Amino acid sequence: MIELLSQTEAERRRIDPRSIQCITPYLNPAHVLSPPRQWLEALVSGEYGWHFFRLRYKNLLRNRYLAEPDRFHALLEESQCGRLLYLTCHCLTSHCHREIAREYLEMLRKRILQQTQTHALATPVSRIPGLPSLLVPPVLVPSTAMTPVMASSTTPLGLPG
Repeated sequence: MIELLSQTEAERRRIDPRSIQCITPYLNPAHVLSPPRQWLEALVSGEYGWHFFRLRYKNLLRNRYLAEPDRFHALLEESQCGRLLYLTCHCLTSHCHREIAREYLEMLRKRILQQTQTHALATPVSRIPGLPSLLVPPVLVPSTAMTPVMASSTTPLGLPG
């Protein structure tokens, strides 16, 4: 599960730092979810509207995913099995890029699950390239004798099936 908090609120609540991903370009510009600092400054100054920023940032996330999918998969794995992943920043505007980042990660999670379900009957789960192990859903996987065998007894989020 992915939650959104301000950095201040996360510190106030004393949340375990291992559960926090600070995605502000001012403190963590190398984070895969951090937008360029200039974009946030343009948004705050009114140079960029929210709609324009949103489209541009989603495109940035898409391009970063294509270039570094493992970094995104690691974030998705951190937010599974009942674990909370907190995205934090210092945004002072009514909208925040954390909303877009969470939306993108959840869309990515759904897409990966759909791909694994599509490939499951034709390909053994262990041979689907680039998919993190925790994202493999429980599906019927044909054995060599074409007899369905349950790959897992839990749901994709680790809950009992």
